[in-house]
Amino acid sequence: MTNDLSPTNTGAQTAHRLLRLLREGAAPEAYQALLDGCSADELPCLGPLVEDALHVRAQLEERRRREDELAALYETAGDLSSLRDLEAVLQAIVRRARGLLGTDTAYLMLNDARRGDTYVRVTDGIRTDAFKHCRLAMGAGLGGLVAKTAVPYNTPDYLNDPRFAHTVDDVVRGEGLIAIQGVPLKLGKKVIGVLFAANRSARPFPEHEVALLVSLANHAAIAIENATLFQEVQRAVDDLTEANAVIQAHSASVEQAASLHERLTSIVLHGGGMADVAQNLAAVLGGSILVLAPDGRVMAGVGTDPVVEQAQAGGVLPEGSPAARAVHEACVLSAESRRTRRIPGTGAAASACATPITAGTEVLGSLALVRARLDAADVRSLERAALVTALMLLSERSVAEAEHRLRGEILEDLLGAPHRDLEGLRRRAALMGLDLGRPHTVLAARCRGGGHRRAIADAATAFAAHAKGLAGEYRGDVIVLLPGDDAPARTACSLADHLSRTVGGPVTVGSTSAAPGVDALVAAHRDAAQCLGVLLALDRDGEGASLDELGIYGLLFSQAGRDELQRFVRCVIGPVLDYDERRSGELVRTLLAYFDCDASLTRTAAGLFVHVNTLYQRIDRVTALLGPQWRHGDHALQVHLALKVHSVLSAH
Repeated sequence: MTNDLSPTNTGAQTAHRLLRLLREGAAPEAYQALLDGCSADELPCLGPLVEDALHVRAQLEERRRREDELAALYETAGDLSSLRDLEAVLQAIVRRARGLLGTDTAYLMLNDARRGDTYVRVTDGIRTDAFKHCRLAMGAGLGGLVAKTAVPYNTPDYLNDPRFAHTVDDVVRGEGLIAIQGVPLKLGKKVIGVLFAANRSARPFPEHEVALLVSLANHAAIAIENATLFQEVQRAVDDLTEANAVIQAHSASVEQAASLHERLTSIVLHGGGMADVAQNLAAVLGGSILVLAPDGRVMAGVGTDPVVEQAQAGGVLPEGSPAARAVHEACVLSAESRRTRRIPGTGAAASACATPITAGTEVLGSLALVRARLDAADVRSLERAALVTALMLLSERSVAEAEHRLRGEILEDLLGAPHRDLEGLRRRAALMGLDLGRPHTVLAARCRGGGHRRAIADAATAFAAHAKGLAGEYRGDVIVLLPGDDAPARTACSLADHLSRTVGGPVTVGSTSAAPGVDALVAAHRDAAQCLGVLLALDRDGEGASLDELGIYGLLFSQAGRDELQRFVRCVIGPVLDYDERRSGELVRTLLAYFDCDASLTRTAAGLFVHVNTLYQRIDRVTALLGPQWRHGDHALQVHLALKVHSVLSAH
């Protein structure tokens, strides 16, 4: 039997204990304790065994460390490869570097090829803003040295290390850094930056930590490149998406323009009007459409915005509403600049866009769009519609001018030279819808001073067309021939009211009836013109009447010739007329005011804006010229009538 205390048995036990220490990963102190507890006889045998066990333990520790580092690198590579945002990649790199080396801080500097230096890009554990925004020239400082040479460098005491140029010592001192390790970030042979790990106390950087940081920097460089490429690809995708959106928008705009062009062309070919333009434009663009004349008059309107209904009801843009103000402002600005103008809506109010309808340098009107949102395609479509609208307005004007000339020629031949070609005249009149074999009502219209003649003619044409008659200009008046000879006075009042409202000023109308035949029309025209002159002489501007309604004035002018009337005037008030002519006096005007004021001297003086004494002097002068009987009975009637007839004759 072998003794348990034999050397062989003791060695086996020692080996067993050493293996158990290795298996348990015991600290070196445990091995030393084993040596300390052995006898002097065992020490020669046990010493080499413990030394070998410590060597094995160191190798195991090294392998375990390498495994941990490789695992950490693998995990880091996986994390970095999963990141697509460059900022997130950079932050992950410095956070991993600090964690793997167990340093106080970590930061990353990138090279700036445009400026030729390197700058701090991201940090972890850095406290001061000056450090976070630090820049270094290539070759300056530890970072500049690594960036320039592409070789890892570390220093246990940065501020006292003479191996590199000290240019940012104040920044480093302010952060409190002492030990710094920097490794290059390389893509192939190109250095793109430097990765740093740093401590605020003295600390060596063993080779394995340098190698670990280099490995991390290699992974980081690839991750940075991938993230950069991904961002470039993402930007390219975004650009393509944006370009695709632009192409789609352009395609939609082209389709919209084609649809609108087709619709507008159809309107022109089929003789449509402003209402058709507005209707189709609203259908293509949406929103509400208004077609406005230069004076703000509404020519057409389509849409659901209240401003359209209000504008159509009143004939002009309403006042007060935000939409109406926006449309008005846009129309005014577009007409002034001859360019499309947009007025954005305020609050819940819709925006307005107006484009001028122009022909050369002439503004024919405005085309307005009212909608919540407006884009460039809408503006282009509105401008195309404005071109077509201008063509339509010019076409309508050309037709109207041709018809206007034709009506004037017929009236000239009918009233000025009726016997030149009577049969031809009847045929031409029939083409215009005028039957000379029927009775007619003849009306003459004019503004005092002869203004608005073309506008009066256009409005009278519309009035006559409704009654299947004829209207045109003749010798300074607008003449209207309407079939039928009943109620000429009422017809004259209706026409005067219509023309006055249309042109915005008083238009006076005289009328009379005409029997069938050209001669009867000529005579009736003379009477209607005479009636118009009497109305204007009597200051009845804006009224309509027939000769029958003018009482004694109508009777006088219809029964007596001009020469007879002149003789009557000279006989009754000739001395007064001669006095005014010689002295440039005011007796005729004073007498007219006197009779208009019912012979009240006070009211007459106020109406003439003269002192009552001046009026007494004038009345005395008249008495001296006409005799004292002029103010009484039949003499007063004859004087008043002579004054009125003189006014009518003077007006002609």
